[in-house]
Amino acid sequence: MNRRFINRQSPEHVGEIRQSQIVSTFGVGSIVDFVNHTVIISGTDNWDSDSDKEKRMLFNNNLQDITGKKYFLEPKTADNKYLPHYPYQKKSPDVEAYIFPRKLYCPVCKHILDVNELGNKKNLRCIVIRNGKKCNSRLVPSRFVLVCPNGHIEDFPYEWWVHGKEMCENPRMKMYNIDNRSDIDSLVIECETCHKKEKLMYAFSNLKYPCNGKHPHLGKNYNSACDELMRVRLRSSSNVYFPAILSALTIPPWSRKAVQLIETSYETLIDFEEYGENAVKKHIENRIYPKAQGLTLTDLLEAYKLVKKLKAKKKMTEAEIYASEYDVLCKGEMDDDDYVASSVQVPEQYKQIIDSITVVDKLTVINVLVGFTRINSWNRVLKNNVQLAPLSKTEKEWLPAVKLLGEGIFFQFNNDAITNWVSRIGNRYLKMRNELDKSFFNNDRFSAQYVALHTFAHLLIRQLSIECGYNIATLKEKIYSTFVNSSNPYPMHGVLIYLSTSDSEGSLGGLISIANDTERLNTILVNMLNKALWCSADPVCCNLTDQGYHSLNYAACHDCVLLPETSCEFANVLLDRVAIIGKPENPNLGLMGDIAASLINK
Repeated sequence: MNRRFINRQSPEHVGEIRQSQIVSTFGVGSIVDFVNHTVIISGTDNWDSDSDKEKRMLFNNNLQDITGKKYFLEPKTADNKYLPHYPYQKKSPDVEAYIFPRKLYCPVCKHILDVNELGNKKNLRCIVIRNGKKCNSRLVPSRFVLVCPNGHIEDFPYEWWVHGKEMCENPRMKMYNIDNRSDIDSLVIECETCHKKEKLMYAFSNLKYPCNGKHPHLGKNYNSACDELMRVRLRSSSNVYFPAILSALTIPPWSRKAVQLIETSYETLIDFEEYGENAVKKHIENRIYPKAQGLTLTDLLEAYKLVKKLKAKKKMTEAEIYASEYDVLCKGEMDDDDYVASSVQVPEQYKQIIDSITVVDKLTVINVLVGFTRINSWNRVLKNNVQLAPLSKTEKEWLPAVKLLGEGIFFQFNNDAITNWVSRIGNRYLKMRNELDKSFFNNDRFSAQYVALHTFAHLLIRQLSIECGYNIATLKEKIYSTFVNSSNPYPMHGVLIYLSTSDSEGSLGGLISIANDTERLNTILVNMLNKALWCSADPVCCNLTDQGYHSLNYAACHDCVLLPETSCEFANVLLDRVAIIGKPENPNLGLMGDIAASLINK
């Protein structure tokens, strides 16, 4: 598995993380704890400053349309010539990071120090003099940081919290617990110089500290104007960093090798057009064809005509991109280089609800990091969104991305079954709609159908993890539901469950073998419904309509429906177990309520 060095703009190696994590959990602006340092991952300003940039370029025409970027760029990799004891991994010394938080705490003498006070930043040791000699204990990063809804972050102002505007001449801060306790409520910040003290717990509700607009991932001197007040958070809190990720499948014709080769050089080929058609042909023949193993020159020339035709079309909207992927997935049988799929049999008792099942043997997914947020997760708005923090000091013509290879199972649901179910449940999701409108989230696909499809995906992923031994965080979902707010809504009702990896060999075929075995797939679906019927929080959970973030879930909690953040496409909200199984007294509330009811009676 590819990994990367993380550096503090120096040759020092402070840790390593997986390639895919640099465009997700540990992306630009995130705080990462390594063995000896805690750092914030630096911006992408230097990602394109090397000669191998072209090798790292990724293209996905649909994502390029949405983001307005010319291409995407994978994190740097380097041959492992410097680390012979890791011969199977690729390393890179080129992904930079800065020490953050810069406030450090000594667990022995309880003093708080700034990293600038230390002479040796590689060996973070306490310099406070105790009993005539240096404490020399290992310093740990501050547990507390300040964040604002516009993506800014900075160190907790210990001196300011105790002194306010009346700072003493030489503040020396300590932090300790009182009353032999170890919780946050008992923490006291004290100035050793003037003996002023203040409880830390009050800062969580009454800080009133104005945001300074700091983006430490872009360097200490990069600030932006902001009129928000800061909030105190634990450094390790999940809401300190939310990556904003867009993803799209690579589908025909873009999955064809010839098309991909042409797309990589398309900008250059357009420049050659002013010298005539022969100039374009010569460039393809001399520069591209020698690298095109298994392809003819005719294949490449035809691919160029096709790419030119597709590029001339108007840019696609997100709704149109989902529709194009949905159409391909519904077609079933297809073999198109980087996209290979086949149809499998639907288990008998589900045929009235599920129209078709497609096994995608070869799936390519491009994940693009468009920014990140703090405090609140990304609301899916891309343009002019002040909450979306920048990835670089200057705007680039590209965004960081990673290419994932894997496999998937696609379920196309029956339109009549969905329509009949929606008519049965009436206004059940009107309250959820109202809560969604009041929240910062934006979901153009929201409907009762979306809730059902989304919940089905969660339940199935949980069951696949239990029965097949998959790490649940490696399974992902993509919901194809009608964009109800579109000017011309295209009917969609499908769910893609997929497994992917950044390894060039992709995954091991486990999902494919499950889907190809109709009896086993039927067993998994039956067990999924059986498990969904009983939650350890029932009967409370089953009857709630205000669970989860911003009360955007009904019967869905960590015991029955929720997934790791890496698996869910929409922040673990807009979920309701009842949408699938119904209730014991009213199975009609569930899309698969009749099947679920029959399981109870067995």
